[in-house]
Amino acid sequence: MEIFETTLPNGGTISGRFNFPTTSPTSNHVPLIVCIHGGSYDAEYFDADDDHSILSTSVPAKIPVISLTRPGYGSSSTVPMDAMDKDTTYGQAQGKYLNSTVLPFLWEQYGKSSGATGIVLLSHSIGAMIAIIAAGSYTGTEGYPLSGLITSGISTELTPGPRAVMLHLLKETTGVVQFDDSPKDAIMLQIPMNQFTDEKMCRHTKRLNWPVPPGELHDINMTWLDYWHEYSDRVTVPVMHVLAEFDGLWSYSPQVLEDYKNAFPNSPHIISEVVPMAPHCIELSLQSKPWYMKCCSFAMQCAIWDVLRTTLPSPPPPVPVQKEEEEIDSETEGAPRQGAITTLLVSQDDEYGRRKRERDEVFKRLVSAPGMTVTDDLSMATPTTKG
Repeated sequence: MEIFETTLPNGGTISGRFNFPTTSPTSNHVPLIVCIHGGSYDAEYFDADDDHSILSTSVPAKIPVISLTRPGYGSSSTVPMDAMDKDTTYGQAQGKYLNSTVLPFLWEQYGKSSGATGIVLLSHSIGAMIAIIAAGSYTGTEGYPLSGLITSGISTELTPGPRAVMLHLLKETTGVVQFDDSPKDAIMLQIPMNQFTDEKMCRHTKRLNWPVPPGELHDINMTWLDYWHEYSDRVTVPVMHVLAEFDGLWSYSPQVLEDYKNAFPNSPHIISEVVPMAPHCIELSLQSKPWYMKCCSFAMQCAIWDVLRTTLPSPPPPVPVQKEEEEIDSETEGAPRQGAITTLLVSQDDEYGRRKRERDEVFKRLVSAPGMTVTDDLSMATPTTKG
């Protein structure tokens, strides 16, 4: 990837890496994938080496990619102080800044020139927290088209042991938090306990190991799970989420995946599944290439959905269902469940119900390409017994 550093309209700086196709795209449905790294990494996380890079899939697919170095890391300036107040968490400030300032600028500068029709966010760990806030804050008036959201390395339940370690580090550190290389490899890659990662990846640990702003560690460990539904509830684009079977920071179970799906009631389609035999940093593991293949496939499907949805009939506003203990009027018909949408919508007439079912089928066909599994059955997500 090529390195970039540019000045934002507010005078701040954003940096990272990018790769755009050298030939014009042959499709009218092209996503611009914007990668958002997790804590202690930078933009290079998504381009660590030839065997662990999104380019292994995005280049053959002719998908433009921008990998950001988040504000507060490397040469990217911090979020402006006026965006921070006592009622705003670190993640909220970053996510809203990404949505209001960074993404509109990137789209203006590179959207058309890259041949893209919309942005799909590809995020990991703390970066996923920030991406969910950005997507939940998105209204469509910011000056860029958001087509989809991909999250990994995050779920609905933190693992108690590592969380206690993070809180201890925060207590003992007055400034940024610097992870030691070996403990970081153990948590992020499961090295040397398991063989989910090529041991040669350890040679990159020091280069990829950046100091972590304490605010984001505090947010993800102390407050995020208390308020995240405020943003996930408002996400209106397709969502793909995966959790590594052996994630060292987040607990995995079929129920966790179901809970994550249920947190996005207004997404038109959501996938939440496990990546077997993988550590927290899937992108740096042996599962790197198949994971990136799935990301690029989903991003392309989101681009198609984003264009085609404008050709579908506009449904009337949904009517919220009464509380569970109250009976629904027998004359109203509940609309069919769409993906993981848990808020039942009542159709106002049979014609709308029919059109809505047709729309659901259109999107399911779009996401049924090779490499993608569209199912609500979690039986395939049963964890391997840990010895």
